Amino acid sequence: MKNRIRREILKRRAMLGESDWNEKSRSIQDKFLNADFYKKPGSVLLYCHFDREVKTDLLIRNALDCGKIVCVPFNDWKRNIFTPSRIRSLEDVDNTGKIPQPFISTPFPPGRIELAVIPGVVFDVYGNRTGMGKGFYDRFLDGCRQDMLKISLAFDFQVLDEELPVDSWDRKVDVILTEKRFIDCRRS
Repeated sequence: MKNRIRREILKRRAMLGESDWNEKSRSIQDKFLNADFYKKPGSVLLYCHFDREVKTDLLIRNALDCGKIVCVPFNDWKRNIFTPSRIRSLEDVDNTGKIPQPFISTPFPPGRIELAVIPGVVFDVYGNRTGMGKGFYDRFLDGCRQDMLKISLAFDFQVLDEELPVDSWDRKVDVILTEKRFIDCRRS
């Protein structure tokens, strides 16, 4: 069932037109940048968007401009894990592969990250998420501090009102931002 839901949402996301994708991504990023939870943390983990994920380019630029410590995943494809890697500008990111990541890994301790933006394919209003199926982020979240705020960005059609099927290793997020909603999953 998880795979069926993932395929359906990925298909729908892939069908987003360029202007719709840009407009909705901009709206979601603006909500994030104006949210109280973003102002205080000095260290953030952000993903570099690919395909038709919600864009994160404005978030990365803003966090760097504000002097925050900005990390993005440096992927180890053999072990299905990533290392949070500090970047100092968007020039540090290699955009030539399928998934953008830093040219060079500059590890930053996961325990020092205060806010993490966690991607996913499909979510529910309870904070459950389904990613691409390799478990990169679930494994990462196991090594993070308990009070780290976990935010997901999604197009509204990616968030279901009914609970997703979950496995014991699946990790929840605290907040989901869409172009239409601010969902505080900690209240569910």
